[in-house]
Amino acid sequence: MKKILLSLLVLAMAGLTYASNLPMSKQATLVEVFSPSEISINAVGLGRNERAATIDLQKAAVWFALYGGTDPLLNNEQAINNFAPNQEAFFADVSRFITFRAERAISSTRARLPDTGRNGFRITKNVRVNVAMLRAELERMGVLIARADLAAQVGLPMIMVIPETPSGQTPLQVFEANPLARQAAGVIESFLTARRYDVIVPRAAEQLNDLASVQSQLRGNEVDIAYQLSLALGADVYITFSGQVDNNQARVVIRAYETTTARLLGTETGFSERRPGASQEALVEEAINGAIQNVLARITEFWIEDTRRGIQYKLILNVIGSFSQRQLTDLQFAVSDAVSEMFSTSREVIITDATMDYLVWTTNPQLNSSMNIFRELRNRLERFTDVQRININRKLIILGLDNP
Repeated sequence: MKKILLSLLVLAMAGLTYASNLPMSKQATLVEVFSPSEISINAVGLGRNERAATIDLQKAAVWFALYGGTDPLLNNEQAINNFAPNQEAFFADVSRFITFRAERAISSTRARLPDTGRNGFRITKNVRVNVAMLRAELERMGVLIARADLAAQVGLPMIMVIPETPSGQTPLQVFEANPLARQAAGVIESFLTARRYDVIVPRAAEQLNDLASVQSQLRGNEVDIAYQLSLALGADVYITFSGQVDNNQARVVIRAYETTTARLLGTETGFSERRPGASQEALVEEAINGAIQNVLARITEFWIEDTRRGIQYKLILNVIGSFSQRQLTDLQFAVSDAVSEMFSTSREVIITDATMDYLVWTTNPQLNSSMNIFRELRNRLERFTDVQRININRKLIILGLDNP
């Protein structure tokens, strides 16, 4: 009797394993980013018949969007752990996330099924997954932080898109001279706005005056124009792009930098298919779509991690008054003490007799704006110096230290 019960238990467990809703194959490869909300995937399905294999390949495509590639939706341990208890129910029906499935199979063969060892079918088809809808569902389930909640907590980054600029030129000059650069920037900006990011467009001639003002304060020699422009306009992140169209194919390199530190957040190269007769604009758009999604995923992950330290500012104090060496040393000590007391985290970038450059992070709600920081520094340092405003932007604070 015990042997019979044990055999029934083994059979029941085998049945439960076979009835799992998870994909059997979990094999898929990215073909292209079809749009800001969809990706095209070649997915493999396994099943006891063609219908079951077709359902399995749809699950494999969704599995790839969740776990596969270089920038999956579940891209950290917390998200994976949040999803694990729900995955069986989630994969019971993923057809709502499939916006297209090719009728004709790329390949279809007989195959031995890994769960039972029986003969079945192995089918490969091209399918399109709506990753925007998939992300929205994960946010609804609490697996991922909703963008609306993230924006309410720390705000989404302000992003600026500019071309990589040759020495001696500005991004605006490149835009004026190169229609493909304008078109490429428009494609990236469209992708960003579709994801509800705030985008700064640096295409007004008067903005160069702000740039020149900041340059005069920050550097006396040759400068990184892209970096300075993004600082001048208050962008948290700036994206640069470069590329070429050759032999009916476009190649585009996209890089994202944190503005206040110029730290590289992500880089990706996108290629279009070789399409004889296609316009250069169409090829460039296809290449950009193949790269921008991965870069944006890295920006978002960085933003979530980095903003846990608080709101970040770049604080630059220029010595514009005449101080003795003793007075200057006392002033620097006073600035260092004020920065340490005011901010939860701070980093000295450079300290010279003419400039004190800091990166600071604050979790204090009373220091939630550049003007509040300016006011607090002015009050704390009034015994040592007259703190004057030179340039205050969203995340950039440039102050002058004059004689009191």
